[in-house]
Amino acid sequence: MKVLFAVCSWGLGHATRDLPFIRRILQSGYQITLVGSGRSLQLLKDELGNQCKYLDIPDYSSAYSKKNFSVTKLVGYFPVYVNEIAQEHLKIKELVEQEGYNRIISDNRFGVYDRDVPSYFLSHQLRFISPRRIKLFERITEGFNYLFKDNFVKFLIPDSRGNSLSGELSHHLRYFKSEKIKYLGIPSIVTRRDLPLDIDCFISISGPEPQRTTLEKKIMSQLDHLNGKTVVALGKPEDPRIRTSGRIRIFGYLSRQKQEEMMNRSRLIIARSGYTTLMEVVLLGKKALFIPTPGQTEQEYLAEYHQERGNFFSVSQDELDLSVHIPEARKYEGLRMEFSPLTAEEEFMKIVFG
Repeated sequence: MKVLFAVCSWGLGHATRDLPFIRRILQSGYQITLVGSGRSLQLLKDELGNQCKYLDIPDYSSAYSKKNFSVTKLVGYFPVYVNEIAQEHLKIKELVEQEGYNRIISDNRFGVYDRDVPSYFLSHQLRFISPRRIKLFERITEGFNYLFKDNFVKFLIPDSRGNSLSGELSHHLRYFKSEKIKYLGIPSIVTRRDLPLDIDCFISISGPEPQRTTLEKKIMSQLDHLNGKTVVALGKPEDPRIRTSGRIRIFGYLSRQKQEEMMNRSRLIIARSGYTTLMEVVLLGKKALFIPTPGQTEQEYLAEYHQERGNFFSVSQDELDLSVHIPEARKYEGLRMEFSPLTAEEEFMKIVFG
């Protein structure tokens, strides 16, 4: 069986959370062609090597800028996205005709489908939510996603139906019918290890540019004021350098295995409030300080959602002061949830491959 698996390139989170599903497909003896671009595609190549074929097909332009992004700007981008989705689909259709795939899985890439091939959409976000809860905006964005419902057999959500991590992003949907969506549970993207807690803070810098670089500059300028051992991962696969200065160690890039080790050893994790990072922190039972990407409504909502519930402290990128906000983040208890290992991957395989 030949499988086409496309990954969104906005940050590394999508590629990270797709790895358990991809590995499970490979274990079944199926052939995979991975579609992606940029750092997320490089991450997959580093993790999977020659087990897969790789195609560099860019997805969608980012609406984020150096200035704070607005709801109006995102809605104004919809015609741009529709055109990019249409162009993406033409490439995929030609690819399917050439290669003859038996299944298609798309992580947040609406143009990756074929009406003659069972196609599945993987996402934790079927509506956008602004922290100010603008209902019209939520309806418009869920309605936009709903336009593509007939192109996919099912919409697969890496979250639990109850006791959810994603909140209103993928629950209590207005347009999507229950038979069209399936909650997979939380995939086993990290493993809790019995390691010494010898790192005070692990800082993971990630996300789309230029905001990733903006956060990097802000954090690097504050490191000298921190007490205790600090490890920083810059999230740049193209930069493998390691720099050490006293109690601070900086990695240009960490493999998934090494990143997992650092997270296990850390007392506090500082990172974007992306959904994949949230899953990792919860699976490991860690405390965290979250810094949502400015204007990225998903991250802003998740940060607010979990702070209101007393799980994790969060702060805006502009206001970030590590010497002040690290002690504040330590006051929060974190969120511990019990998950059955591999349940999400097993559910995924049963739905997609029968």
